[in-house]
Amino acid sequence: MLVAQRPEAGAPRPYRFPEFSRLDVAGGTVIACHLERRPIVSMALVSRVGAAAEDVAHAGVANLTAQLLGQGAGGLDAYAFAVAGERLGASWFAGAGWDATHLGFDVPTYAVPQAAALLRSALVDPTMDPAELERLRDERLDEFAADGARPRTRALRELAAQLWQPGIRYSLPQAGSAETVERIDIDAVRRWLASRLLPGAAALVVAGDLTGLDLPAIGASFFGGWTGSGWAGAGGDVAAATPVPGPGGRRVVVVDRPGSVQSALAIGTPGPARGGDDEVALTTMQSALGGLFTSRLNYTLREKKGYTYGASAQYDLRRDGGIFVAQSEVKSEVTAPALTDAVAEIVGMRDGGIRDDELDDVRQQRVERYALAFASPRGVLSALTDIVVYGLPDDYFDRQRDRIAAVTKEQVDAAGRTHLRVDDLVTVVVGDAQALAGALEPLGLGPVEVRADERAD
Repeated sequence: MLVAQRPEAGAPRPYRFPEFSRLDVAGGTVIACHLERRPIVSMALVSRVGAAAEDVAHAGVANLTAQLLGQGAGGLDAYAFAVAGERLGASWFAGAGWDATHLGFDVPTYAVPQAAALLRSALVDPTMDPAELERLRDERLDEFAADGARPRTRALRELAAQLWQPGIRYSLPQAGSAETVERIDIDAVRRWLASRLLPGAAALVVAGDLTGLDLPAIGASFFGGWTGSGWAGAGGDVAAATPVPGPGGRRVVVVDRPGSVQSALAIGTPGPARGGDDEVALTTMQSALGGLFTSRLNYTLREKKGYTYGASAQYDLRRDGGIFVAQSEVKSEVTAPALTDAVAEIVGMRDGGIRDDELDDVRQQRVERYALAFASPRGVLSALTDIVVYGLPDDYFDRQRDRIAAVTKEQVDAAGRTHLRVDDLVTVVVGDAQALAGALEPLGLGPVEVRADERAD
């Protein structure tokens, strides 16, 4: 049966983030969230130490260490460790972001105790096979080589180098560079593990159907005998070097790729840290500017002008400060007008604020989609990880949906005026410098510098 009028969406159903508990045992913390009828449990050791705490000379060691810990432990080599996990029906995952390291298993409820024991052995008795490290390091170097052929990735790498002072960890990609990863040997990995991944700066997070599990016993077995008081002393506090922004003011850097028929664009500034009082307003503004398909940047550059298949903007909010970046890829001949329009939309959001219809649309989409992020144990684990890493209140995710629904135009506009630093926009263009010659200087985006494309990085 056909209907003559499109049905209207009803009011969103009430939503509450699942309840969870904290248990301090054997010098460690267990955070547990029981999710009925979710028989695959996500379990991870979450450390409040990530890539931001690396020294620049060994950038990338956090992620390589996390990967290596899954390549054998407790007397097992990489193959035997993988088999031991598979026999439990468990799937291993590990990695490091800017502010955290995580490693764990997705595992059936009945095998959680055994998986926790296997995870503990990876932390306290890893095999640390130099040959496995060499393999992982070579894979990472191959990824860097592939990234060098991707203009979009090259633009983001150059933007980071421009936004932060040399020698600041944020000035390099999260995964490091070919130069820094090449010098990471087994001793560097051991030093990182011994001095950074310690119980005082970590928690065991478990989410799923926990029926029948003795969590105090699991926690005692996991943390018992694992020594350490956290990173940098008392209380397991994490203290990375304070990121120092580069020189202010507008400027343009062209990374020359002779013969390129497209230009990759990245426009950015340093941004605020995670957990600010205006975070909801900030992310609402971000969504309207470049976070949704219907955003201003995507509408102007894709739908209205036909310059690109897509344009976006977002804040990467980290513990010690992050970045704002707008990005797109356009045909070389429209590079200048695309940059003009992109910057105009950023300035327009800062000066004119969000429109009422934009605010209504963003609020509705964010509210309606909010619960989807927590539909699986891994999604709940991710949220609990943020609570651990960023020191968020326990009711943060329970209240966040209501905050999104209640955010006002005045709050969003204030966040835009505060954080859209339009006078300090750094623009990176990866493209054919000769084809762009003379077109960028008149745009008013600052002095133009041309740099060779270092594809071997």
